[in-house]
Formats: sequence, C-alpha cells, structure tokens
Amino acid sequence: MTHSYLNTAARPAYNKAQIKLIQATLDSLMDEGIDGCSVRKICERAGTAVGLINYHFGTLNDLLATTYLNLAYSLMDKAIMKSQSTGLARQKLSFFIQETFGDAVMQRKILRAWVVFWSMIDRAPQIKAAHDSSNQAFRVFLEQSFAELNNIHPVSPSPRLAAIGLTAIIDGLWLEWCLSSETFSADEAILLCEQWVDAACK
Repeated sequence: MTHSYLNTAARPAYNKAQIKLIQATLDSLMDEGIDGCSVRKICERAGTAVGLINYHFGTLNDLLATTYLNLAYSLMDKAIMKSQSTGLARQKLSFFIQETFGDAVMQRKILRAWVVFWSMIDRAPQIKAAHDSSNQAFRVFLEQSFAELNNIHPVSPSPRLAAIGLTAIIDGLWLEWCLSSETFSADEAILLCEQWVDAACK
C-alpha cells in the first residue's frame, strides 16, 4: 500500500493566488536568504496586498511551511516519477538517485531557502511539521523500494535502515556539493550512492 504522504491526490490543492504567493516566497528565499523572509518582500514579488498572506495562509510561518512542502514534494515527485518508469526493482533506485541529483535539484540557490527553513524548525511548529512529513515521505518511499529489492537480494541490515542510510548519504552529498561544488560532480555523487546501494544488497 502506498503511504499517504506519497499519495499526490491527497495533497492540498491551491488556487492561483496561493500558488503565486508560494512561488514568490521561494524566489525571495532563494535570492535573498533570511533577508527575503518578510511579508513585505514576498508580497512585492507576488504583486499582492500584504493582508493576502493572512487571508490565504493564516500567518507567515504557515506560508513558509507550505512553501517548504511544495518545494520538497515537487523535487521528490520528479524522482519518484522517474523511478516508476521501470519495473525493475534495482533500476527503480538507480532512476530515483539519478533524478535526485538532476538539474532541478543541483542548484546552489536552493540552499538559501533550505537554510531559512532549517533555522526555523525549532521555533516554528508548522515548519517542523513540514520537515517531518516530507522527510518521512522520502524515507518511506526508499524503504518501500528497498523492501521490493529485498525480495530479490537480501538488504542489510534491513530495508528501513538502508533507507535511512541512503537518505543521509543523499542529503550529505547534496549539501557538500552546494557548499563546494568543485569538489565532486553530480555524476560522482550518483556513483557513490549506487555503490552504497550495491553494498547494502550483498
């Protein structure tokens, strides 16, 4: 059974005004980091009145949490869609890894947005909830993928731990690339993840 976090049909639908504010928020954070995290700047980008954030989302933190989920799921959905283009369990993981280090993800400016989100996790319950749900969705998908692979090749130490390990490797490599992109390429990051998966399946 597909986990509810991976059920795209179960996610909220946003109207045009909400989508405009979500995109303006992401653009503001990617361009200016924490300096772009203000109602005034976001509304200026969206071309809307300041009061519309409260009207459509409730608070700025609610808008930020929605933007967090929208960004996380948009990137993850592309990787999942890519993985589902094959029926081979091992190839599904390969396709997922490849898309995870694709052009849409390997953008250093996205780090500015993530840094703002991460800095607010311990003081904004909405953003912590967004972080927890999106990270869980990522791990659940990988655990399901490793469980499928486990029917063919034993996964060590377990599909759950293999998913946690691969998540940590992907996150660590992406962060290191953003901070120092000359150290290694996206292709090399993919190779490292592939080798780790192969080692877990021996």
